[in-house]
Amino acid sequence: MGKKREELILIADDLRTNRMVMKKALEGENYTFIEAGNGQEAVEMAIEHQPQVIIMDGLMPVMDGFDAVKALRTLESFKRTPILMISSLSDESAKIRAIEAGVNDFITKPFEKMELIMRCRSYMEIAHTNAHYILSTRDPHSNMPNEVALRHTLMRKEHTTIALMRIDHFRSVDAFYGETYAHMLEKAFIKYLISYFQSLDLSVLCYHTAPGEFVVLFDNFARDMSHIDLHSFCKMLHEHIKLYEIELDKFAYDVSATICIAGGSDTLYEDASFAIDAAIEQKKPYIVMNEVIDRLKAETQENIAKVHMVKKAIEEDRIVPYFQPIYNNALGEITKYETLVRLVKEDGEVLSPFFFLDAAKNGNYYLQITTIMIEKVFDIFRFVDSEVAINLSYLDMASPMVCDKLFGLLEENPDTAKRMTLELLEDEAIDDDEVFKAFIAKVREYDVQIAIDDFGSGYSNFQRIMEINPDFVKIDGSIIKHLANDAKSEVLTKAINTFSHSLGIKTVAEFVSDEAIFMKVRELGIDYTQGYYIAEPHDKLVTLKSHPTLFHANLLQTVQTD
Repeated sequence: MGKKREELILIADDLRTNRMVMKKALEGENYTFIEAGNGQEAVEMAIEHQPQVIIMDGLMPVMDGFDAVKALRTLESFKRTPILMISSLSDESAKIRAIEAGVNDFITKPFEKMELIMRCRSYMEIAHTNAHYILSTRDPHSNMPNEVALRHTLMRKEHTTIALMRIDHFRSVDAFYGETYAHMLEKAFIKYLISYFQSLDLSVLCYHTAPGEFVVLFDNFARDMSHIDLHSFCKMLHEHIKLYEIELDKFAYDVSATICIAGGSDTLYEDASFAIDAAIEQKKPYIVMNEVIDRLKAETQENIAKVHMVKKAIEEDRIVPYFQPIYNNALGEITKYETLVRLVKEDGEVLSPFFFLDAAKNGNYYLQITTIMIEKVFDIFRFVDSEVAINLSYLDMASPMVCDKLFGLLEENPDTAKRMTLELLEDEAIDDDEVFKAFIAKVREYDVQIAIDDFGSGYSNFQRIMEINPDFVKIDGSIIKHLANDAKSEVLTKAINTFSHSLGIKTVAEFVSDEAIFMKVRELGIDYTQGYYIAEPHDKLVTLKSHPTLFHANLLQTVQTD
């Protein structure tokens, strides 16, 4: 059975009899052969057929073997192709010339049959290895050098500059238009990049490093672009890309891209990727890596330290609940407490969620913290005859671990359940609305009350109130903090309060920080007040009678007057 096309040998010799002798010597190996009678023909046939091994004569008409090898070695697809020169030239200078041209080895005619066989076997193995390398260093869709190829190039180059570009919203293109159009877009963008940099007379190499991501490596950016600073270059490139309209089959696509220019780093691609992630997160059109990388790396180390801090705090039981009193405006009493998570550092300092909750999410400890808080709240309030509120996000509601813990404790503690309010945070998009609705229906079975937290911000809206039919609406602090001196805030607060009351829903004003806001809250008829004017969060369940010094003096006076 014959060999596959992968074992194709090109024999280039101006004498047909010499080509026949070489083919006869190798006939037992079952290779496939193509032939060329001169160097020019050899180059053309090599480009057309892409042989795995080339046997080249030295002296041929039109173009000799030495020049043919040189021409092939300038082409990327033949950088690694094994080339054996077989020539009647036997002097040392001919061998040196052949090696300088780029051959792998040199045999003098007449050759030994077994030597030719063994060399071709060895070269074919090298060719198969090269084929795997080429596959691993090329994007399968665009056939452009990929991230592996870029890394190999960067290892050989020092003090180089790259421009990393990511097509904006590329995943959306892939999802909406399909994979075929996404690949068409990538190919068109590569063609555009090559054309654009050629128009600037810049020597560059282009790489397709990830879906929708490309790297342009400059031969000598400092020399070629010395007339323009990095920010101006990025701006120029970004604006030029925005002007480019790519034709995708029957429709046009206005492309845009985020850009990172980077240089002078031992980990250039990694640092550029790090910087462009930050640019995308901050919605910046471009970024200069060298100006931000030190700060970004320092922030990363700080984030890692925070994750370790959270992990250790969990292990050492230093995640604790604090309780902020909620004041009943009609009764003039503290009737409920909102549970707020705190982390106690090893030195005793108490941290609010602002300083550790994002790290907890990134470190996959967030849900564990929620379950700890739920457990500790039930441990306390099964012995305390007060109402209590717990904050839950969509992440919590969608977590089997959190739900199992919560529903198990509600089942075991029905009296506590009747005094519990779950404050639902809608500060992030809800992926599955059915999960959200099913959670609410389930907790209702235990007579648990529902509050919409931070209403007026995030994803909460009036439609949501009608869907959920909560027991409480907590008006967001971003509105309440301006209530005493901003007419628009007052109108909006009044509208939320009136709408909620018309549906039988009670209202809570959050972030009430001073007496003027407090008086306006009471004037508008809001049911409850919460904020530092009432009391700061505390590790104890404080009341106006038990800890009067913790409350604002004017509040105590107001209560006594009432």
